[in-house]
Amino acid sequence: MMKAGIYYGKNDVRVEELPIPTVGSKDVLIRNLRGGICGTDINIIKAGSEMGIRFGKEFGHELFGEVVEVGTAVKDIEVGMLVGVNPVTAKRAGRRYSLEIGGFSQYVVIEDAALHYNLYLFEEHVSPEEAVLMEPMSVGFHGAFSTKPQVGENVVVLGAGPIGLSAAASLIGEGITNIVVVDIDDWRLAKAEQLGAKTVNTSKTTLAEGLTTHFGTVNVYDVNVPNVDAFVDAAGAPVLFEQVMKIVKPKARIAIIAVYKQEVPVSLVQIMSKEVQIVGASEYTNEDILKVIDHINKRKTPISKIVTHVFSLSEIQQAFDTAIAAKETIKVIVDLTE
Repeated sequence: MMKAGIYYGKNDVRVEELPIPTVGSKDVLIRNLRGGICGTDINIIKAGSEMGIRFGKEFGHELFGEVVEVGTAVKDIEVGMLVGVNPVTAKRAGRRYSLEIGGFSQYVVIEDAALHYNLYLFEEHVSPEEAVLMEPMSVGFHGAFSTKPQVGENVVVLGAGPIGLSAAASLIGEGITNIVVVDIDDWRLAKAEQLGAKTVNTSKTTLAEGLTTHFGTVNVYDVNVPNVDAFVDAAGAPVLFEQVMKIVKPKARIAIIAVYKQEVPVSLVQIMSKEVQIVGASEYTNEDILKVIDHINKRKTPISKIVTHVFSLSEIQQAFDTAIAAKETIKVIVDLTE
């Protein structure tokens, strides 16, 4: 038997005993070491909805573990390998049930298992708290590089949560070091500075003033605006996005990786006259994941500093309460070995 976190409704997560899943010929069994709490998990459990996680189901989609059993038809995967998991391809059901793959279960079956498809190998020196960041960091990496940033450009990341900080770290790790992270929380912004970014707190200064301090200005139609080449929106704050659209310079690029909960008015005249490019960025590619693993293996930035709390599986309700409260927290992790 194994223990598993089960979702039952609004602020209701329980630990239950279940049979260890059986392994088919094309599958592998993972002993889960760490599971990460995602913002999507938090939003579903706060609302008590079934938008992605059904009641009574195992859940969690950020996980890192050890291969303990390999199906007879699986190639290139061996018992003892330390692996991160792509939740979208972890099960044959695909994206539809990707939030239910069992990130808070002690054992998880990965179906149609293959390296660089749903399993990704880490070097042995990497800690579980670092490796479990593979999935959320891949989201940040994909969003950051959707703007096609170049070395030497000035890039702004909106939001100092896990995804925003992952985006900033991804850029810095790839040599794009002129990065400013924007938030209203000094504690979170201090984490951004530890990763190597500059910061702006928009509760203390305007967005335009803060960005001008770091990047200077360019003159656009006789108006000085901050010299920002690209914005990565991981904040999902309508007021902040509206401010961006007022100060954006010609030919700037904007990537949206935040999940907006309401409609936001956008000036199409601004987009047309300034030739602004706005792109959406969701999930990640195989190439993104491989870049992130290289980043984590080589510790290109101290990305593990975004892990602020680690709870045991028996404390999973407390882990979610802490993540939902969001007081001096960024990434909350569950240790499945305890």
